Amino acid sequence: VSPKKTWSGALGGALAGTLCATAVWAWFFPGLPSGLWPVLAVSLAASVASQAGDLFESSIKRRFGTKDSSHLIPGHGGFLDRLDGYWAVLVFAGLLLYLARLGH
Repeated sequence: VSPKKTWSGALGGALAGTLCATAVWAWFFPGLPSGLWPVLAVSLAASVASQAGDLFESSIKRRFGTKDSSHLIPGHGGFLDRLDGYWAVLVFAGLLLYLARLGH
């Protein structure tokens, strides 16, 4: 794990991501009968999944002894660092959608 990562950064990122996603959901889908608690829960889980994706990609780079996954985007850890969180959230969202279909 990068020495620049902190618990306060992880918690702040999770809180900010959760609140922003919930606000966007409430804006586009006002008056949901179930309220915002399920949205808060899914938003928080997606935020945690994004951070887990980042940590996973960082651990792979460290295992292979490299700092950057490419030199396409200098100073940002490489191309994979821009996408690692998105991939993890896509897997999480796909799993949620699959489970939701099983329930109906």
